[in-house]
Amino acid sequence: MIRSRLLTLAAITVALGVLSGCTATATSATGTSGAGTSGSSRTRSVTPMVVTIGDSIMKGHGLFPSQSWPTLLAAEKGWKLDNLACDGAGFLTTGDDSDCAGTFAALIDQTVDLNPRTVIVQGSSNDFGEDNGALLQVTESLISELHRALPHAQIIGLSTIWGDTAVPAQLAHVNEQVAIAVKKVGGTYVSIGQPLAGHPEWMQQDDVHPTGRGQQAILDAVQAAFAKARITV
Repeated sequence: MIRSRLLTLAAITVALGVLSGCTATATSATGTSGAGTSGSSRTRSVTPMVVTIGDSIMKGHGLFPSQSWPTLLAAEKGWKLDNLACDGAGFLTTGDDSDCAGTFAALIDQTVDLNPRTVIVQGSSNDFGEDNGALLQVTESLISELHRALPHAQIIGLSTIWGDTAVPAQLAHVNEQVAIAVKKVGGTYVSIGQPLAGHPEWMQQDDVHPTGRGQQAILDAVQAAFAKARITV
């Protein structure tokens, strides 16, 4: 009799265990979304992928990567970010051998591989001294190539950052070239002004790259300009 009861209890326990396992599996499935029609239970991320293309100022040269304005902005907005900015690079100027060892063309190739939803491209003072006609042609060509490869990506062009000294005349030409190229593909150009102007204390010893406080000033300028232009990423 006792043995019969024990067997009955064991059977009930096994049955409850099976039912519990089924319930857990069902809950897990409802908490995920399949990709396509494959039936995969992989959770789909809703975080936007943003790629930034620019020079050493955008990269945060001389600082920790976490101090660069794109990284600060991504952390605040909850973006998944790839900051491809390269020391010494420009649309026509080759970046440092220890970094990308190429022009912005190489960064655009990397961007296409990442397949982002938004691309932020900034003009660079590294191109100062280049012929404006040649620079415009290359800028238009590279932005057009980016748009062809990523036709659904949001493309945002930013004005060029200078330090705390007088702004060179060619900076206006570089900004105009980026604006023309970005607007031509349906993107948005944003001028963020010169947030470092008049603040030598925000510059590193080389008087070229901003300190962490300078990066914060650039971040504030970008956010204000995005808000004014009603840009959402």
